Amino acid sequence: MPPNVLIVTTHDTGRFIQPYGVTTVQTPTLNRLAAEGARFNAYTTAPQCSPSRASLTTGRYPHCNGTMGLTHRDFRWDLNPGERTIPQILRTAGYRSGHWGVEHAARDPRRIGNDVTDETREVDAIVAGVSRFIDADPTRPFVVQVGFGETHRVGGHGFGGQPYDKKGITVPPYLVDAPDTRADLADFQGCVNRADDYIGRLVAILEERNLLDQTLVLYVGDHGIAFPRAKCTLYDPGIEISLIARLPGSPLSGGVAPRGMASTMDVVPTLIELTGAQAPPNLHGTSLLPMAAGTSPGYDEIFIEKTYHSYYDPMRGIRTNRWKYIRNFETGLGVEIPSDIAGSGAYRDVAGRLQPSHHVEVELYDLQADPTEQTNLANRPETRAIQTELGAKVIDWMRATNDPLLDGPVQSPFYRDTMSQISG
Repeated sequence: MPPNVLIVTTHDTGRFIQPYGVTTVQTPTLNRLAAEGARFNAYTTAPQCSPSRASLTTGRYPHCNGTMGLTHRDFRWDLNPGERTIPQILRTAGYRSGHWGVEHAARDPRRIGNDVTDETREVDAIVAGVSRFIDADPTRPFVVQVGFGETHRVGGHGFGGQPYDKKGITVPPYLVDAPDTRADLADFQGCVNRADDYIGRLVAILEERNLLDQTLVLYVGDHGIAFPRAKCTLYDPGIEISLIARLPGSPLSGGVAPRGMASTMDVVPTLIELTGAQAPPNLHGTSLLPMAAGTSPGYDEIFIEKTYHSYYDPMRGIRTNRWKYIRNFETGLGVEIPSDIAGSGAYRDVAGRLQPSHHVEVELYDLQADPTEQTNLANRPETRAIQTELGAKVIDWMRATNDPLLDGPVQSPFYRDTMSQISG
């Protein structure tokens, strides 16, 4: 029988966990998965919740799968009708499927195609539901997906009010090291610890049934952390994600940590290779197994995008091992501050200092000399050649993937529905 699959996602966690070098949180479950599995240098396609999750479940860019913005409330974005998702793909190999918690890739979570869909966010109910599902039919392999609400901001723009600072506070270099920021980060660290505890409860379900070593366990972050100049930006803190996979007897074992770049879109091709499922056409990712086995160096370049989050903010970009190129397609604020971040202590400390203050046409950063992407090198004589090269690659990619942005401003579902009401 092919391996069972457990995929766990958390909200807005980025790489703020111990396996990626953050020493001031406690993530023993993720430490174990990384030590016994594979930890990847992974990036999302988009720094927002719904588009990134849509890429995870389809293996395709947001502007191709249709989810170019948030799916909930009146944002109304959704997967295109023909898009196939992880449960639909694995069904071709005989898998039964269930999803608990936050889904957020489609307007209606049932569109994803799971046999069981439960939107509860209460951890005890999630654990009970997953347990019942696994026990219901031991003769067929399962794919279980769980989306925890942690580490998204809640309530008054904090993370749940259980701060943790016993091991100190990790202040990312793009934030201001000040009291309000430190208090905000302490709250975030406590939430990261809780998320790890919840993931541990899912791993325990597998261990209690002697299924852990027959199950591919994947932990995937959606995008960067919910702090200024991270979430909702194409800077590295917005697109860096955790991607940890454990499956004994496969290349996803032994604590390997390939240095090459990987993508959230690589999850679907990896599942197809491991399960023998039928691959849909036009996947944009590649299997992680060759990189984990040391036979592939990973990507030389990855393409990234943003179209909508709080508002229309279209940009496309490319990241190489040395350079970041961002092409902005509209004027506006240089750094979007989503509503959940706007009331935070970290934003109070950095307000008025964020750069760039407004969008310029092109941003170009030398990631080796300037890892926090503070100095825009665009339009300088010494960088003209690399700017031209990367700009051409972005346009070629947009053309090859039929990016609707090339045809003009992208209309939101809200706008289309409004015009339909007016004209109807």
